[in-house]
Amino acid sequence: MRTQLTNRSNRRGTTALELALTGPLLLLLLIGVADFSRVFHHAVTLANAAGTADFYGARNVTHSGNTTAMKTVAATDAKDLASITTISGRFCRCPNSDTNVDCITGSCPASYKPRVYVSVQTTERFQPLVRYPGIPKGFTVGRTAYMRAQ
Repeated sequence: MRTQLTNRSNRRGTTALELALTGPLLLLLLIGVADFSRVFHHAVTLANAAGTADFYGARNVTHSGNTTAMKTVAATDAKDLASITTISGRFCRCPNSDTNVDCITGSCPASYKPRVYVSVQTTERFQPLVRYPGIPKGFTVGRTAYMRAQ
């Protein structure tokens, strides 16, 4: 009877030791998963904000030049993030060409008109919950969207 009690107390001690050794590792793993999901959430939110602002600017040629409104649309779409930086602009290209031309005075070969494009880049400085070895204390997460104006 005494040997059964001794075995139970040994098992309890072993379980407590295993928990003491693996507990911090499991906690670090849990915090790492939380940080990864936070980065993913920020990236998706920034991509949505860039896409929404880009869609606003691409509605027509008049909206494509209104960079202030595109920044406002992006900030409104990403309102749950602390602070985002938005860079928006427009550029023109000739069909079948990768070189930019002036949107007003630019001319294209074969009497084509330049096509107007809108670009919106959203970025945010991300701070992890915990300092991990090999990972910087903070880093920038960003997304860019391009769309042709109608």
